[in-house]
Amino acid sequence: MGSLTGKTAVIVGASGTENFGTAIARKFAAEGASVVVAARRLEPLQKLAAEIGGTAVACDVTREDSIANLFKTATDAHGGVDIAVFSAGIHAPVPIAQLTVETIQPSLDVSFTGALLFFKHAAAAMRNGGSVIVVSSLTARIPGPGLCVYASARAGIDFGIKVAAWEYAAQKVRFNSIAAGLIKTDMTGMLFDMEQVVQAHIENTPSGRMGTVDDMAEAALFLADERRSGYINAQVLDLAGGQQNGALPKFEGL
Repeated sequence: MGSLTGKTAVIVGASGTENFGTAIARKFAAEGASVVVAARRLEPLQKLAAEIGGTAVACDVTREDSIANLFKTATDAHGGVDIAVFSAGIHAPVPIAQLTVETIQPSLDVSFTGALLFFKHAAAAMRNGGSVIVVSSLTARIPGPGLCVYASARAGIDFGIKVAAWEYAAQKVRFNSIAAGLIKTDMTGMLFDMEQVVQAHIENTPSGRMGTVDDMAEAALFLADERRSGYINAQVLDLAGGQQNGALPKFEGL
């Protein structure tokens, strides 16, 4: 029997071949959870759902009705939700001098507004308490050029979990965040083709290696499991091998 047997988990952002949401979905299913995976693209979700014995639901986190439908579908199928993971995001680095409303808004719609509305509907579906987890970023802890919008949206939701923990305390819903360092995913894969980038990160990481999507899945499992982390709430968990104590690498000529 797995540590999540009898639990229902909803995971948004699980449509990639190698990303956090997909890795978390596989880990939760292996631990016995009934998993509902969601993202905008339905076809890859259906493949993942078939692989893990889960349910696929198309969801656009920029639309509240779509988020509400996701949790209604999960509740109708399983009677409620115990775990909810928000792993959606947009990474579009732009220097502040080049920002416009049009370049700012998409990141805020997904990573900030979408996450807050996800909190709202996730908690409403958690009739017996639960764990809400948001995937954040090391860039919300350590500043780097070109990352103002992306990092600020993540930092904003990292504070939002603290407010949510108080507002849903009586309902026994916990809210935590995982601030990930640079890990190879569908979105960041091109950076791992640059040896200089990888080596600079390793040199600035006390653990002496890059993180993996499996590291993220294990961290999410820890925060999802009430027996392991039931007394952890409103916490930002750094998943960066200690790099959060230093600085982002600087690159010449890139």
